[in-house]
Amino acid sequence: MINNATITVHKTKFDFRFGIGFLGKLLKRVDLDISEVLQEVSKNPFEMIPVIMYVSAKYGFERKGEEFEYTLYDFVDFIDADGGIQSKSVEKFLKAFTSSIIEDVPKEEGVTEKKIKAPKKN
Repeated sequence: MINNATITVHKTKFDFRFGIGFLGKLLKRVDLDISEVLQEVSKNPFEMIPVIMYVSAKYGFERKGEEFEYTLYDFVDFIDADGGIQSKSVEKFLKAFTSSIIEDVPKEEGVTEKKIKAPKKN
């Protein structure tokens, strides 16, 4: 399982953490199960992606024993400043987040993997 990814979001380098600790905090915050989170990302990436990034970054700071000074609104602004939901930083984050969920998970016969991608530009 991929446990972390260091990604620069609007000139700030974040150690995004994944794994069971992060997932537990995310699921508690959004009051959804993991499949519902993935559905919500597909339905409304503009709301869900900043939340997931925020929780992941905050968990990374907590793991290091560091104070987290950012808000969810900061992440919304950072994503907008980077070019929006289709930015390279969001694309990298979604790839790492998706990999952390599906990697090392036993595959059921006849079931295909679903990866989350940034919305396409019009």
